[in-house]
Amino acid sequence: MILLAAALLQGCAHRNTGNQCEDNFSTSGGFIAGKTYNSSVVFEHLAPEKAFHNAQKTLLKEGFSIDTADDERGIIYAHQGVILSNRTAPMSIVVEEAGKGSKVSYIFTTAGGMYTTDGAVREGFCRLADGMRE
Repeated sequence: MILLAAALLQGCAHRNTGNQCEDNFSTSGGFIAGKTYNSSVVFEHLAPEKAFHNAQKTLLKEGFSIDTADDERGIIYAHQGVILSNRTAPMSIVVEEAGKGSKVSYIFTTAGGMYTTDGAVREGFCRLADGMRE
């Protein structure tokens, strides 16, 4: 019985896809208290200044409003409106130097009582990463 459960649970484990935004994706929290989604991507040949600029452009294309963009610290604070509500969902992006390129970290938060699927956020992170490569 234990072996069967272990075999079933192994199928639920995350497998590396080779796509950083998917492989580095994680969540914490839940529906009642709110949920935080995180991921990061290393762009080996994209300078931090260019990554920061590309992140802003891509956020705007994805429907976010940029609240502040601090290029010295490499931090962008943005938000997106919530359907059928006057509330917003915040997004933070941190751009850091990583070798000859840059590391970009994504943090998206939903407040308690707000719902989205993990898959929708993961796909959104990957669209942001893909947009930054352009």
